[in-house]
Amino acid sequence: MRHLLGAAGLLLAVAVPAAAQDVCSQYRAAPAVGSWAEYRSDRDGQQFTSRLALVGQEKRNGKDALWFETSSDSPRGRMISEMLVPGYPYEPGSVMEVVVKRGDQPARKMSPEMMAMMRGGGQGGQASAPPAGGQGRGMGRGMGGRAMSSWAQRCQEYTVVGKESVKVPAGTFETTHLRNPADSMDVWVSREVPFGLVKSQGRGATMELTGHGRDAKKSITETPQEGSGM
Repeated sequence: MRHLLGAAGLLLAVAVPAAAQDVCSQYRAAPAVGSWAEYRSDRDGQQFTSRLALVGQEKRNGKDALWFETSSDSPRGRMISEMLVPGYPYEPGSVMEVVVKRGDQPARKMSPEMMAMMRGGGQGGQASAPPAGGQGRGMGRGMGGRAMSSWAQRCQEYTVVGKESVKVPAGTFETTHLRNPADSMDVWVSREVPFGLVKSQGRGATMELTGHGRDAKKSITETPQEGSGM
C-alpha cells in the first residue's frame, strides 16, 4: 500500500481542492482531456521520473467524470495510479474510483475500505512526492483529505517573487516564481503547461519539466482485479 500511495503522492502538488483559495490557482490553467506533463526529479542523490495526465472521461451516476493518471519510475519500480474524479481540481472526498498497477503485477481496483480511508485521510497514507520530491511539512502524506487540505493551506503561504524565464529539459518558459519561506520551497509555474508546474526546488530536491502534450491515453488497459489485497 505504501508504494501505491507513493505513486499517487504527486497529486498533492497539483490537485488542490477546488474550494481552496490559494495563490497557486491563478497560475494553474484547467487542463483538457489528453493533457500530460512529465518530470524528472532529483532527491538526495536519487533520480526518478513521473507523469501526470488526464486520460479519459465517462459518465458515472449520470454525471461527467474524468480519469486522472499519475505514473512514476523509481528505484522501487514502475507505478501507475488512475483516479476517477468529477473534475479537476477536485475535492478528496469526491474520488469515485482508484485503479493501481505496480510493475508487471495485475492492475487492482482499490477496495471500498481503502477508498473510505483515502477520503477520510485515514492512517496508512504515507506518500512522498510533492513538488520538490517530498520537502515540506504535510505536503506528502498520501491521498487522504487531511493531506490535500494541508497542501492547500501551505499553498496559501506562497508569495509571488516575480516573473522569470526558466530553462528546463522541456524548453524555456516564461514563468511566475512562487516562494514559501516556511518550507524553503521555490516553485515556477506557467499556464502554458498542463497542470502548471515547470520547476520546483527545495531542501535536497529538484523537479523539472521534461515534456508535455495533449495526446495522453490510459496506461492501464486491462480489467482490474478487486483490491482486497492492496
